[in-house]
Amino acid sequence: MKTFVQEILADIEWRTSELATLKSIPIRYSFSPDHKDLHIKYSIPAIYSIWEGFVKNCFAIYSNHLNTLSLNRSEISYALLTHQLDSECDFNNPRVHFDKKMKLVQSLDELFQDIINIKPAVPTESNVNLKVLNRILERYCITEVDGKYNSGLNKLLLFRNKIAHGENSIIVNMTHVTEFISLVENMMLDVVIGVEICEKNETFKK
Repeated sequence: MKTFVQEILADIEWRTSELATLKSIPIRYSFSPDHKDLHIKYSIPAIYSIWEGFVKNCFAIYSNHLNTLSLNRSEISYALLTHQLDSECDFNNPRVHFDKKMKLVQSLDELFQDIINIKPAVPTESNVNLKVLNRILERYCITEVDGKYNSGLNKLLLFRNKIAHGENSIIVNMTHVTEFISLVENMMLDVVIGVEICEKNETFKK
C-alpha cells in the first residue's frame, strides 16, 4: 500500500474515532435530559465538520503525492491542469478591467512551467454535498461517488445548516446521529477507494 493511501486511511481512522466518541457520550454519561438533547443536537454540525475536513485533507494528501511524481505539463491531464490554474487564478473572477486581465496573463505565464505542482486545496463551496464532491473528483480525474449518498448527504446538510444558523425547527435524536455517522464513514471509505484506484490507473495523465 502506498504511503499517501496510508496517510488518508490514518486520517479516516482518527475521524472515525471522533465520530464514535460523539455517539457514545450521551450513552456513557448521566446527563440530564436537556443536556443530553443539547449534545445530540450539536453533534450534527460536528459530524459535518468531520466530513468536510476529511475532503479537504484527503485531497491535500493526494495533491502532495502527485507533486512527488514531478508531472510534466505535456503529460498531466487537462482536468488536473485546469484545476491547478483555476486554484491559482480564480477563473470565476470576471476581470472587467484590463490591468486585472494582464495580471491573469502574467500569472498564467508564471504557472506554465515544465513541472506542474498541484495546489493542495479544493473548492468545497461551504457545503460539500454530492454535487460538490463529484466536481472535486472530476478535477482529479477520479470516478464519481455513487448517487446512493445524495439524499442522505442533503439531509445532513439540511440539519447542519439549520442548527448552525441558530434555527430551532428540527428535532434531532440519536437515530439521526447514528444515521449521519454511518453515512460519513461509508463516504470516506468510498472516496479513498476511488482515489487509490485512479492513482493506480494513472488517470491524472492525458
